Amino acid sequence: MAQLLGPAVDDPDPVGAAATLDRRLPQLGVRPDLVHHPLARLPLTNESAALALGRQLVRTASDPTALGAGIHLVGRLGGSEDVPQLTTLALLQGFLRPVVTALSALRCDTEVLIRLMDLLDPQDHGVVIDALASREDPAARRWLLNLPVGPGTTSSRAHHIALAVRLADLLQDESVDASVLAQGGRLLTRMALATGSPAEVLGYGPAIAVYEALVRRADRLPPTLDHHAILLSLALDLSSGASVLLDWPPGLREELLERLERLLGTPAWAAVPDGGHRHRDRYRADWIRRMRREPLDRTTPNGLRIHVVEHDPEIGGHVEARILLDGRPLVPRLFPAGHSPSPEHVLGQDLLRATPEERTVTLSTAECDEGCCGTLSVTVRRDGAHVVWHGPRQNGIGPQLPEHRFDAAAYHAEVDRARADDTWCRPARSTARLIQAGLGERPGLLARWGILQSWCRPAGPYEDTVEVDFWYGPGAGRDPVGDEAGQWVRLTWRLPDDGRRPGVRAAAALERIAATDPKTYSRVTGGNAE
Repeated sequence: MAQLLGPAVDDPDPVGAAATLDRRLPQLGVRPDLVHHPLARLPLTNESAALALGRQLVRTASDPTALGAGIHLVGRLGGSEDVPQLTTLALLQGFLRPVVTALSALRCDTEVLIRLMDLLDPQDHGVVIDALASREDPAARRWLLNLPVGPGTTSSRAHHIALAVRLADLLQDESVDASVLAQGGRLLTRMALATGSPAEVLGYGPAIAVYEALVRRADRLPPTLDHHAILLSLALDLSSGASVLLDWPPGLREELLERLERLLGTPAWAAVPDGGHRHRDRYRADWIRRMRREPLDRTTPNGLRIHVVEHDPEIGGHVEARILLDGRPLVPRLFPAGHSPSPEHVLGQDLLRATPEERTVTLSTAECDEGCCGTLSVTVRRDGAHVVWHGPRQNGIGPQLPEHRFDAAAYHAEVDRARADDTWCRPARSTARLIQAGLGERPGLLARWGILQSWCRPAGPYEDTVEVDFWYGPGAGRDPVGDEAGQWVRLTWRLPDDGRRPGVRAAAALERIAATDPKTYSRVTGGNAE
């Protein structure tokens, strides 16, 4: 690579050098997004020639790697006159990140990046948002402060934005307005959520000050559905989420929780869920009612506590069973690479029940991969009047939980309470859980149709439709081996809400599966469609 690029960047004939790179770079098999690595190490003794080559490649290259080389050279050596051409290239698939890197290196106007957002698919916005958050620019900070925060906003991105807009300073201002308070609450909630990346709130230096400023000024927020959801999310985090692990001054977290509970319990705020009439508002109001089903726990209990939390539908509606030992959430404390398990996993299968026979339970798997960062597993067994947990480390990967002993009676009382409590569960999820449980209890229902496995879930946070996935392929009845795995298909059966109770809907679904092959009324949604 260096032998090819070195002469090219010094060639006084940019047209010829560009043609050579366009022809020969494909033979080296270098990815377009990686070509900047060897280029960055090259000494550019003739910068004007290198810039001319970069501009020629940007205009004429047909090979993606050659185009990537041109973008890097122009970003490294070009000027404001190159910005329009680069901005156009950002729309080409696979070139957004190198183009934004080049535009940032050229110190293009913030308005250029903001306008680029309007041209991109929302799933690509993150690259530009990160670039804007890296700018020391009041215009960028103003734009970021009004940026919608939703399911696509990762914990790390929320952290980046909070630092960029100087959220802690904004909230300490006595004149801070309601819109800034609300946005601060959204960002803090996303930082505390570990889905796809660790809970960044634990690495956010001013987190405690931001929580305190938000909660002490929360009464400035008008009592709307959105504001109620923000404050409730903050309270759930302070009760059992990763934020519990912050280095709180004695009594402060409990005081903030008490303030939130008192505010949300006032007549004006308590009546907010009753005013949700639009489709999405009704779902969000129902979520508020479910999550306000019991007082927010401000104590630090000894032993085991299981808190099932459903997150705001506006940020995806993810449901997790938070496991707390002596008042401290286990997964974010020991295994930030993962997230808390689903209640269906640990409660639906009764995995935490202790018997004299030792059982290993996986509580969390790393987002990257089990073989990369491992899992958080515990071994559970009954030892007389106690239940004992200890953490095996598999293949030397992942954390190891020190031995923890529980009073057996209190431990099983908490497991029984959590298993019996389904007040957190919305109807579509209840239907899905009952179908899944029924299929597990009657494995012959699927085996007779040659279906290996299934999974049931609500279709989305704002839907009452239930989706049932079936996996079917050669060698059905056993796990596929070798080439068989690539021939399997995923079939999905959608069950729209018909107004009946979850138990009735689930029973009807199981009866249909028993009577009629699901392959005749499901559609292919994945795997090998041939």
